[in-house]
Amino acid sequence: MTRILSILGLILIFNMSTMAKNKTDKESIKLTNWLQSEAASVSLPAFHNSLDIESRSFQLQNLLSENYINLEKLRPEENDILEWNNESLKWNIASLSKKGYLNANSSTKHLNYFVSYINVENWCKAKLIVQTFPMLEIYLDGKKIASNYEQKKEEAKELSSNLTLEPGKHCLLIKVLSLNTNNKFKAELKPETGWNNDNFEISTNANQFITINKVLDGKKVNSSALSANGKLVLISYSQTLPPSDETESWKEVQSVENGKIIHTFRGSSLSQIEWLPIGNRLSYTKNYNGKTSIFIFDLDKGQEKEIASGISNFENYTWTPDAKTLIYSEAKDHSKEWKIRKIQGMEDRLPGFRYRSFLYKLDIKSGVKQRLTYGSLSTQLNDISSDSKHILFSQSRPDYNEYPYSKQNLYQMDIETFEVDTIWKDKLFGGSAQYSPNNSKLLVAGGPSCFGKLGENIGKQKIANNYDGQLYILDLNTKKVDPISYDFDPAIGNSVWNKKDGHIYFKANDKDYIKLFKYDLSSKTFSELNIKDDVVKNFNISSNGSTLSYISCNISSPYRLYVYDLNKQESTTVCNPEKEAFDKVTLGKTEDWNFTKKDGKTIIGRVYYPPNFDANKKYPMIVNYYAGTVPVERSFGGRYPLNLYAAMGYVVYLLQPSGATGFGQEFSAEHQNNWGITTADEIIEGTKKFTASHSFINADKIGCIGASYGGFMTMLLQTRTNIFAAAIAHAGISDITSYWGEGYWGYTYSVNASALSFPWSHRKLYVDQSPLFSADKITTPMLLIHGTVDTNVPIGESIQLYQALKLLGKEVDFVEVKNQNHHIVNYTQRILWNNTIFAYFAKQLKDKDEWWNSLYPDENL
Repeated sequence: MTRILSILGLILIFNMSTMAKNKTDKESIKLTNWLQSEAASVSLPAFHNSLDIESRSFQLQNLLSENYINLEKLRPEENDILEWNNESLKWNIASLSKKGYLNANSSTKHLNYFVSYINVENWCKAKLIVQTFPMLEIYLDGKKIASNYEQKKEEAKELSSNLTLEPGKHCLLIKVLSLNTNNKFKAELKPETGWNNDNFEISTNANQFITINKVLDGKKVNSSALSANGKLVLISYSQTLPPSDETESWKEVQSVENGKIIHTFRGSSLSQIEWLPIGNRLSYTKNYNGKTSIFIFDLDKGQEKEIASGISNFENYTWTPDAKTLIYSEAKDHSKEWKIRKIQGMEDRLPGFRYRSFLYKLDIKSGVKQRLTYGSLSTQLNDISSDSKHILFSQSRPDYNEYPYSKQNLYQMDIETFEVDTIWKDKLFGGSAQYSPNNSKLLVAGGPSCFGKLGENIGKQKIANNYDGQLYILDLNTKKVDPISYDFDPAIGNSVWNKKDGHIYFKANDKDYIKLFKYDLSSKTFSELNIKDDVVKNFNISSNGSTLSYISCNISSPYRLYVYDLNKQESTTVCNPEKEAFDKVTLGKTEDWNFTKKDGKTIIGRVYYPPNFDANKKYPMIVNYYAGTVPVERSFGGRYPLNLYAAMGYVVYLLQPSGATGFGQEFSAEHQNNWGITTADEIIEGTKKFTASHSFINADKIGCIGASYGGFMTMLLQTRTNIFAAAIAHAGISDITSYWGEGYWGYTYSVNASALSFPWSHRKLYVDQSPLFSADKITTPMLLIHGTVDTNVPIGESIQLYQALKLLGKEVDFVEVKNQNHHIVNYTQRILWNNTIFAYFAKQLKDKDEWWNSLYPDENL
């Protein structure tokens, strides 16, 4: 019996030991998957035996700590090549010894790079432990986290670093200096309490999901302008400069045919670089002691010539088509320093209201400058006639006596005689104008009400939405107006009347696409150009009218530049600056998903799936919308990069409720005097229908998010439904009345949101539909985010709802973004703002509050 008990005891001890060992193994992840570069030779510098100015000798560790290559961009895969001076070093799968050690090259004074990728689905913490004999440096995502600068022979040195890992794939890099001795090391990862091995995936696969840094960083193409003959293109680029909050912007001239860079203005202090309408010549400005000089640079001759100098308060300029005259503007701010003042009208409280701009002309041959306009109202140049003899300019002023509370005048001026003709006066809904090729007509861009009822096609609706862009042709002789886009549903943006072929080219919101179109005056028909992508950012046509350049993106790829041959109707890629950055980025599937309302109206939407989507699993969902006057286009990146939301493990459903432009005037007019009731119900209906028809959605874990008018929608939705488990409102409007009165553009925006309705006359609209006055109905946990200097939607809109919900005992959080306006543009704060959103959704939709608690720990106040 005693022997049996002894055996049982030994078994118990053995099992307990095994359990303890297994528990220890589970808490420690041996890092065994590594890429290793072939050895890179490094050399001692000349005079390395001497002392520097601070009496320090050169140390071998300096060979290790030298910044040889950009480690932040290094994300190799097996068989990739590391270019090193005249060598091409291959990345191979590293071999480990039986004891788990990695071995660097044994040759003296060589560097080896080792890379392993750590992927985490959720925010987590772990400790990295490295046992090393050689000197080495450890980097995580390009930032040094630990180092050892002494060579060990018999006993390894232990290095450790506490890692905080945001969701995504992280690059762990170890740089080793080999000195012909013991060059081995090994590494392990110990998850902190609350996380286990299952949270970490270790691999040598560089492919990753999209991250916020991928969205923000890298070289971006912003705009383009073609030379007169269309053979050269002036490209505007920008690039963030992390870890600073600065951005670099520059322009380059590139050949359309072969992509060769002809000239770069990177690093220059030049401004307003533009093509002349004749020849391969550029103009630009330089500032000297507050005065502006204007220059012409001939690319063919390589010569620069100053054409004007000493201009005060210079604003901008435009060339006449014959390149003999420059029309420019001078502007001055007439604001005064004050401690107490009387406001001269509602706009007087807005910055820039006392800013006045006037037109001048510069004769290039003689150098004579003459003032063209004067007075109390600013004058804005609209266009210059093709014969270079006339200009169109406009003036606008507030008028509180008549809806829509502003009036516009449009004039034509002979720039030789200074004779002025009035095209229109006191127009209630203004527009912009440009000449036809023969100067007999004007192409007018404006809203449906630009010419009264003539352009309105709003069906059963009462008031048009004048954000819905339209085109008109005005005959200067007969004054007859043709509303050419009356039956054209897309909302029209920028337009150009091509002087060569006589067609009108423009971009327009076609539902959630932004496309390029052509209007043929002879057949009076619209046709879509055969462009490459979903969303056109901007476009430009060469002076000779043969070529068009455009910048565009689609739902799953960033912006790039194309040139479009108007005769061949073909696009050619000119530059795709972010292609390399996204080569190893895996995006999830996207697809359209629409539903039909009870009244027969179709509400379109689209879905973003996680990259590793499995229809057999349950997913939390994020519902996104704007619900204001414009649709959320299918662009890449932006304020809410939905591909990134999906990469965080969410199914993302975006829908386009009633009232948006791009669906026809009747659809957009539904925005008027609705303030969210129809759109809120459509969002609720769409969310319920999507959830019911997709079994992989966890109906108990649905969140919603919107900004500005979308932030208002987030607030309003929670007063009308409890289907959401979390709601985030950025810069939302909680009280329509206070926004109407206090927001810089509150009452003017209301021209298209609540036309002819006022707080004193439509209490139901302004009070009953304001979320603040139904705060007691809100049960959804809510996060309110707001820039502290938001002038569009003042921060008080979030403050007052926060206070109401706190007093009501509701679950609410409020995050202020210091010194940011309506949009969060500061680089560092943009990342923190983005992480705040993700951390909150992780807390509420994934039941993982560690990230949120790390960002915003409770304080004992």
